[in-house]
Amino acid sequence: MGVTEMLRILPYNSVTFDKGIVIGDAYDVRVTYEINGERRLDFSHPINEKSEIISENKIVVCEGQAYRIIKVLKTIGEKNFIAAECSHVYNADASNIHIQNIPDLIGKTPSYVLGQIFKNTKFSIMTDSELTKVGLKRVDYSGFKVDFFSMDKTNPYEAVKALIENCGKGEIYADNYKIALVERIGGESCLRLDLSKNMKDISIERDITDMVTKLYPYGKDDAHIGSVNSGKQYIISENADIYGVREGYRDYTDYIEPSKILRRARWEFDSENEERIDVPCVNITGGYSDISKLADYADEKINIGDTVTVIDCGNEIRERVIRLEYYPYQSDDTVISVGRVKKDLFFYLEQIGTLAKRYKKVSTTGGKVKAKSVSGVISQSGMKINGENGTVSLLSDIIEVSTDGDVKTQIGNVNGQFVFNITDNNGNSAVNITDKGNMNFKGDFETEKLSVGDNVITQDSNGMLCINGKRILVEGE
Repeated sequence: MGVTEMLRILPYNSVTFDKGIVIGDAYDVRVTYEINGERRLDFSHPINEKSEIISENKIVVCEGQAYRIIKVLKTIGEKNFIAAECSHVYNADASNIHIQNIPDLIGKTPSYVLGQIFKNTKFSIMTDSELTKVGLKRVDYSGFKVDFFSMDKTNPYEAVKALIENCGKGEIYADNYKIALVERIGGESCLRLDLSKNMKDISIERDITDMVTKLYPYGKDDAHIGSVNSGKQYIISENADIYGVREGYRDYTDYIEPSKILRRARWEFDSENEERIDVPCVNITGGYSDISKLADYADEKINIGDTVTVIDCGNEIRERVIRLEYYPYQSDDTVISVGRVKKDLFFYLEQIGTLAKRYKKVSTTGGKVKAKSVSGVISQSGMKINGENGTVSLLSDIIEVSTDGDVKTQIGNVNGQFVFNITDNNGNSAVNITDKGNMNFKGDFETEKLSVGDNVITQDSNGMLCINGKRILVEGE
């Protein structure tokens, strides 16, 4: 059981972490870090005069990173001690900020969307220069953009997960309250994990539970690929000769054209696809003797996200470290998991390829949409936009027009009721039409004439009201 004097504890509302009270009797200090997932700190502490300061919601600093105490377990018996479970401030705090609504953010960079997600919070988005210092790049450093659709009653942590799914790739990097969505964490490592050298034990699991070598792809409304695939509604992987025929299907409801469905299906078997479905799933876990703590072996340090080589009976498997569980101040072994970070590169390639070409055709050099490229009508089934390449139907219950996030106009159907509402600059309803056709106005109403049934109300040259051209006589005239 090792003891350390490196942990420090601070008040719950701390935003800088270079000070704090040292809790020197802490032991069994363990850090767990998973890409785009869990990041936690666990430690134990004997019950004594200093253990009283270890309480829920306070901040504990380990290796320069801040963790929030989520659970405290006190044990009284043969050994009297406290066990604390902490989450990194990104995981803990981003999960506990309520966002009522994130509006549609169309054609924006992921970094811009990230900034909107964390707007008015203690989190800040890292600059390019800050990322360069730690050897990282923004996920959108190449300039690609995404369409991020509105989310209601959510929190930043869930919104970031949705953003990563929307991008098709990306990994969250958090240095306390400084964050960024980056291309990847870690780098290429020369480290070789070998049972005879630095691994005490290793398990390599090959699982074919979800493997498919004969794929039936379906698009929207069960559209199939028969018309563009010689009448066959399936594709077969070359690995069927190795593993046999294993049938399965995939739904691609974002696609309706058979050619696009076929292209998407072929990606499932592509050698460039890290998530290809025609090979066994390989999961590698093992205990790693971290000799980097020795002066002569500093280069042997392993980091989250690094690509390493695992030696399995002479065979080399090169994969990334996707999860680490280690003891920073003790000699205990590090437990590592090697595998792949789930992503959808096909979706990403579609974003920067097909969609980029489509935007280019309908936009000006300044990035605005050409007026002549878009025309349309609103019908009961949704909104149809007629562009140069055909008609696009946008099916929606309600259409909203917003300015800087403030909804100015609503037209559509909510809970079975027709809605037509226009608000003023203060957010108050100015014009409203009920489902029965009644129109309500707030404020001044100006018009040259007003029709009521077969009658027309106007104003003559003297400013007097007239009905059908005849002046209205009022009492007292």
